[in-house]
Amino acid sequence: MAKLLLVDDDAGALAWMAEALQGAAYDVRTVRSGSAALELLRTWRPDLIVTDFLMPEMDGFAFTRLVQSHERVPVMLVSVVNKPAEAILRGVAGYVRKPVTAAELRAAVERVLGAVEGVAILVVDDDANIRECYRLILEPRFTVLEAENGRDALALLAREAVALAIVDVHMPIMNGVELIRAMRDDARFCTIPVVVQTSDRAAARAPVWTDLHVAQTILKDEFMDWLMTQIDAHLAPAPPREAERAWSSASR
Repeated sequence: MAKLLLVDDDAGALAWMAEALQGAAYDVRTVRSGSAALELLRTWRPDLIVTDFLMPEMDGFAFTRLVQSHERVPVMLVSVVNKPAEAILRGVAGYVRKPVTAAELRAAVERVLGAVEGVAILVVDDDANIRECYRLILEPRFTVLEAENGRDALALLAREAVALAIVDVHMPIMNGVELIRAMRDDARFCTIPVVVQTSDRAAARAPVWTDLHVAQTILKDEFMDWLMTQIDAHLAPAPPREAERAWSSASR
């Protein structure tokens, strides 16, 4: 039985999430703050932490950094904040937008627990040199999967658990719009965050990306800097707040 730690300052949210996950035969514990979670981690190690992003003492990114620096327990965010791509690149193992149903929450937890090889990022681009550049940046922090068109990407998605997809627009056989539309129409892939990167400025501004719930649309000449900024933000220590400072001091 997998052990889950739920973290949310909203008692009502904790109650319904705990009920939904206990009904799926998980061993669930709940706490109301990041500091309480860090305290519990000294004596109890869950298989997954499911946490809100917006909490009084520290946000989800700061909490994830602390957990990863000390305990290496995977963290999944459940939040109204629309930052799924940044969350994955900053070390979060999974991301679910609120409002979320009990079935969606259970499915997301199952996906993260099933990703035994770690967080996987799918890079879809017909240019092999660009795929290699992204791989050099993302590995070894992530498992990088590659596809050169949308059709191959869909076949890969059917076999592998993916936390984030980075998709080019103009590709042969199946382009980026067609791929993302197919993902959004498939219950298995519809919640995967997608970052669109393209050298076509007109395509980057197209309203279709909003309709397809794309997390981020970035020009290729800016994408490398954005990608490295997100990863560096995860790796660099944040200025400690009181709860974070207490945890860091006690853990030395």
